[in-house]
Amino acid sequence: QPSQAPTCLNSAMARPLTIAFLVLCWRKCGAFERCLGEGYLHQRLCEAWERRRSAGVLEWPASDDDLGEFHALDGPSKMVVQLAPSRGKKRSLNSPQMNSTRMPFDGERFHFGKVDQEEVLLCFNPWRQSSCHHTDTSNTCHWPQYAEISEGNCKDDPAMVLVNKHPICRNHFLLVPRGGEQPQVLTLDALMMGLAFALRSSRRLWVSFNTIGAGASVNHLHLHGFFPGTGGVPPRTLDVFPFEQQLSKLQLAAKPRGPLTLSRTTAWPLCAWVFTWTDEEALKIDSKLMERRMAEFVHAFIETLQVLDIAHNVHIRMAQRKVVVFPRQTLFEQSHDVTQLQVSGHEVLGWWVVAREDHELDGTLAETMMRRAQLPKTMQQKVLKALEWIGWSLFEDAKFLCDGEAPTLA
Repeated sequence: QPSQAPTCLNSAMARPLTIAFLVLCWRKCGAFERCLGEGYLHQRLCEAWERRRSAGVLEWPASDDDLGEFHALDGPSKMVVQLAPSRGKKRSLNSPQMNSTRMPFDGERFHFGKVDQEEVLLCFNPWRQSSCHHTDTSNTCHWPQYAEISEGNCKDDPAMVLVNKHPICRNHFLLVPRGGEQPQVLTLDALMMGLAFALRSSRRLWVSFNTIGAGASVNHLHLHGFFPGTGGVPPRTLDVFPFEQQLSKLQLAAKPRGPLTLSRTTAWPLCAWVFTWTDEEALKIDSKLMERRMAEFVHAFIETLQVLDIAHNVHIRMAQRKVVVFPRQTLFEQSHDVTQLQVSGHEVLGWWVVAREDHELDGTLAETMMRRAQLPKTMQQKVLKALEWIGWSLFEDAKFLCDGEAPTLA
């Protein structure tokens, strides 16, 4: 599909070329130009997002130069803080203090079935295809078997892509699986949907899921899609999540199971488990096989966390064929006040989003807050047992417990 930038130029040729109109046209064309070069799905997403930005559906400046404060924090983890005042306008969970990830769906409260049509960016259906592979750079899936991406009411599609009205970065979106009124509990189908979207989209994309008690502010099943830093291209100096450096120094935690490996972080304030797909040849034949098989392995772990009522953040990083799971404490820092600091999806990656200019966040406080989110050691031991129960033969040196300072053997 061609970019919409030529439409802008054609319009310019069809009317008097006033200076004001040329400036407006140049800005519009430039906005769509930044959508090219990262695959068809990303282009469609980006163009739809830019149209909503131009129409005022979301709050984001036309130029990344007009963004607020970004700076690195001191400390060993080299975290980053971003000032995002519009995040102070997002919805709060507004629920009485609780200590559980389990909250029944309430159709009387806000949910994504109530959004305006202008907030729908795309409909997404990755299942309408035969055996083929489809990533951001290579595609053997041809229309009409290619994953359908359309705009509309999405009533017949398994997922809709919504704009995030108070984004943290350019092209920040929500992926909402269809299927009725479901609370914020990650299902196998929703995880497969996240993997499918991430694999087909930009290599810069991260897709995440936050449980109730781990940063979710709406109790309706959804995932986030976002990009490092401003989300712009080319990226700025700080446009990389600090956690990403941990992915190159993981400790293998168990014997591989087919094309999947399980690893652990060893030097991050909040411990994470990392699943990695290693069979690139299978991916070249049929990406759908990888999406289902990887989802089954990862969801088996997530399902044990759900049974144990353990909060978790899940991050899909398909550029590295990884899914990262952070089992953590159930915390409700923003239950009533969304301007409070919290440990949520971005923060576990070392990227702190603050809504107030008078914040007091520094490197020490950031490290301390993340350590506070660490599971008690009794619950960490249950996580170790759960992994072995679902079939992972953990190495003895991988059975360590995290205390926020240094790992100790279970």
